[in-house]
Amino acid sequence: MSFFLKQGKIEPDKDTAFLDAVVSMSSNDSVFVGASALRNSDVFAAINIIANDLASNRILVPKSSVLEARLNDRPNSNMSGRDFKFALAAQMLLSGNSFALITDDGFQFIPNSQMTVQQDDVTGELSYTYTPNGQRSRQIAPESILHFKCFTQDGATGVSPLYALQDEVALQKRGNNLLKGFFEVPQHSILKVHKTDLSSEAKNNIRNKFEQANKNLLSTVILDDSMDLKGLTVDEGLLKAINSNEFSTQKIASCFGLSQNMLGVEQVHSSVTQSENRYYESSIYKYMSCFTSELAFKLGKQVIYDDSRLKINKQQTIDNVIELTKAGVYTAEEAKQKLGGTAI
Repeated sequence: MSFFLKQGKIEPDKDTAFLDAVVSMSSNDSVFVGASALRNSDVFAAINIIANDLASNRILVPKSSVLEARLNDRPNSNMSGRDFKFALAAQMLLSGNSFALITDDGFQFIPNSQMTVQQDDVTGELSYTYTPNGQRSRQIAPESILHFKCFTQDGATGVSPLYALQDEVALQKRGNNLLKGFFEVPQHSILKVHKTDLSSEAKNNIRNKFEQANKNLLSTVILDDSMDLKGLTVDEGLLKAINSNEFSTQKIASCFGLSQNMLGVEQVHSSVTQSENRYYESSIYKYMSCFTSELAFKLGKQVIYDDSRLKINKQQTIDNVIELTKAGVYTAEEAKQKLGGTAI
């Protein structure tokens, strides 16, 4: 069973590319990559927040300082550790899958368009075919490939959160297009010419000449006795509803596990701190686990994320450790370690 159907034709800018990106739902004619999804400001913001959190915090490998340095500082000769992790996270969120080749001296990021994955119907084993641009394809052993997935139904194929947002993103785009069209052509009018027999060509000529003469919004419209001009108005209530509609933004935030206020939607019953706490206490760790579990599985090492920079309520953490120390759960030395050496 092939769930990445690579036919050699790459279409990176299809408007709906991200909805069918390099997963089992791929088209039989082409492989899509999801860069066009970033044209949606809410999608861009959501991916930017999560990918930045995954990229700017270190991945710790307690018993291998060399491996830890390669992951975080210099994975290869072309990318910094931050850029490497950001690219992996962004691609995983956009298409559901991201790949890196394990090399002798580090890790090489592989674009999805260059990777084909097949699963054997009988054994269930995966095979990876890597086709660099302009070069011949070669088989890569599964243990030499890091394959990150944020959502999977079968343990082999990743699905992007964007797959669930087809209707919401399309609705938001249509609303934005309507607003854009309104401001680009703010005057919609009917020009009535008092003549019964006008051919299509004559109507087009009159319209073109009229628009040319009055293309400056501040120009004065001059009519003779043979013409009447009547303006058409767009329902202001509809425009206001489109401009203030937050439904799509709320759904995008929900699918990515973000609080709504992180995408600019004010929440009435929750404070900003409470909302962000939920993200930093829950959602971000799910994405971190996508990285640490795959790294530990393929590298055979203990791998954890350093989350110390994500703790936004540090005083509450200190108070909790002090209370647990008083209760005898932690020793004084253990408490100092958990608080980074701070004395109690």
